[in-house]
Amino acid sequence: MNEGNETDVAEMLQLQVSEIEMLISMYPSSEEFVLDDALTMAQIQSFLDGNIGYDCVESRFGFTLKLTIDEVMSEIVCHLPHEYPGVPPEIFIRCEELTKSNHKSLGEKLQSFIVGLDRGEICLFPIVEWLQENTPKYITASKEEKSKELSTKSTKQINYDTTFSRLWIYSHHIYSKIKRKAILDYSAELNLTGFCMPGKPGIICVEGYSCMAEDFWHRIRRMTWKSIKMKDREDVEIGDKSVDDFRKFEKLEEKYFDPRQGKGRGAHSDRGMLFHYLEEHGCGAIFLVYFGVDGKCADDSE
Repeated sequence: MNEGNETDVAEMLQLQVSEIEMLISMYPSSEEFVLDDALTMAQIQSFLDGNIGYDCVESRFGFTLKLTIDEVMSEIVCHLPHEYPGVPPEIFIRCEELTKSNHKSLGEKLQSFIVGLDRGEICLFPIVEWLQENTPKYITASKEEKSKELSTKSTKQINYDTTFSRLWIYSHHIYSKIKRKAILDYSAELNLTGFCMPGKPGIICVEGYSCMAEDFWHRIRRMTWKSIKMKDREDVEIGDKSVDDFRKFEKLEEKYFDPRQGKGRGAHSDRGMLFHYLEEHGCGAIFLVYFGVDGKCADDSE
């Protein structure tokens, strides 16, 4: 490289050093700003100080800037050619929340913005600012796209599911408010009806499309339990009927069968009241499966 060109590159690299130092001062945490190679600064500075020739400058500045944009962690990845800011910087963004299509659209808009900037002037700060202002709408679009895909997938599952299932689940106890809320939330999400009896023992009944009932069981059993198992399962082909024609419960709700001891931890359910409730919903036979005795012989004195 001739002396004139080397002087031009030196001016560019001096601007880069100044801009990198400003970024480091603004994002001092190593969790925010990370240089690809910490030795690059020393090597370039040595060239600028006249200690080595340009031919010895093998590396170039590269860094990752980690920012929380719209409550989502995003990474701005940048590489600077030695001729920057005489030429555009190489920048792209990584964000797991972005769908492939939105990531592509954001990248194209970013490159258009960079091309429109004046050459010869440092521009990393305007680019970062542009990304902070524009990335949120692509994140929002991605969330909506994922939600739509999930909804479509669930609808397709339901349309292809021709089986109605009723699951009878038994747990040593159900006291945790977190688990009880999860049971109610999952059943609502999966359009399942039935009931949950907190206390000791804990009983859960869910009914609806087979795929949804299986999803519910998969989620619930992954939680930490002293013991939990499926005691029985009823499967019926829906045919031309509606899934609602097979339901015995209007919604999934918590049911308590212990008026004497209340709803606190350690309370035992009144099996006689439970049997009466099951009978009202045409499910009295399941009592024998759960407890090994006929419900009519249930001992209310527990």
